[in-house]
Amino acid sequence: MPLTQIRSLAVKLAGAAFVVAGAAGAQQIKNAIPDAARPLPLSAVRLTGGPLKQAQDLDADYLLKLEPDRMMAYYRKRAGLEPKAEGYTGWDGDGRNLTGHIAGHYLSAVSFMYAATGDSRFKERADYIVREMKEVQDKHGDGYLGALANGKEQFIEVSKGNIRSASFDLNGLWSPWYVLHKTYAGLRDAYRYTGNRAALEVEIRYAAWAEGILSKLDDAQLQKMLNTEFGGMNEVMADLHADTGDKRWLDLSRRFDHRAVLEPLARGQDILPGLHGNTQVPKLQGHLARYIYTGDKSDGDAARFFWDSVVNHHSFATGGHGKEEYFGPPDALRTALAETGSAPRRRRPLSRASAPDVAAGASAHAGSPAAFRRGRRRRAARLHQCARACPLSDVVEPLRAL
Repeated sequence: MPLTQIRSLAVKLAGAAFVVAGAAGAQQIKNAIPDAARPLPLSAVRLTGGPLKQAQDLDADYLLKLEPDRMMAYYRKRAGLEPKAEGYTGWDGDGRNLTGHIAGHYLSAVSFMYAATGDSRFKERADYIVREMKEVQDKHGDGYLGALANGKEQFIEVSKGNIRSASFDLNGLWSPWYVLHKTYAGLRDAYRYTGNRAALEVEIRYAAWAEGILSKLDDAQLQKMLNTEFGGMNEVMADLHADTGDKRWLDLSRRFDHRAVLEPLARGQDILPGLHGNTQVPKLQGHLARYIYTGDKSDGDAARFFWDSVVNHHSFATGGHGKEEYFGPPDALRTALAETGSAPRRRRPLSRASAPDVAAGASAHAGSPAAFRRGRRRRAARLHQCARACPLSDVVEPLRAL
């Protein structure tokens, strides 16, 4: 599914010229795969002029115009708390929507922006949202933290093995793990980039809730559930392992291994044609993160082959890949353009989305020259991230082609 307004600009653009690294929260494990080159912490770099600075300023202004209480309205409603403002509509509205995902995206966005600028207004926003999420979680009493209508009830059904899954539908909910992933990621980023310890504590309790849901499922049931888009749940659990040193969360990360995708890629088989690109990229980011943390060969082989396949056989010259969010046949991009003339309109830039690849350095993808990857990163920043902020018109265009 397409990314939302919040994430498409805010989460990555805060430090678009540079890699996102050097979190405030200290990692509790030693990476099995060391960085070949260690990137500067985001907080050590400041933009002082040019198109990236202008884009960052536009983004900062946009973030400050958004209202956290509106993002948290349905979280509070699901917990039986009175909303403090009317919730946002659209995909974050009530009913069968992606309700709650904007708050997670936004929490990541203000955390990155604080690290990128040092502006205390963004840390204040992050701290406020974390407090609100903690209040909601405390009211639920079991670690759950969500805004989906009927979400908690349907996850209980999933835990019983009553699983009805399709590409974007799990038990009548629209990609619910995808939605919850945004909240997990926001809490992770608030801890890592603003030093908010409470965010880590809330994330740990939330992870324990997920562990309880999945602990009752056998492998066949898990794989059936994973047929539905689940965002980067494997990545956030691997990251939680890194942030806490608790192997429990590494084990939970592996519960999100979608074997139908992981295993072919790990043995060098291109199974991407016809698959939804936005669904696959976060999965492989998770495998890459876990490879860096643990050195697991299967994770590394899958991530490396995915990168090489997408970059060398599924990407347009601009750095984007796919058409209408889906991968097509390898080395047939000219055909895709000729079919409708609209392929670039919905391209997906793997280089932009795969920030962990950049942060990992050359060691994460030994088969791809580091200079080649850096060049792709620079082009993605210029052609995709900066393109969403229009310097001539001072208009932020968050839904520009991704």
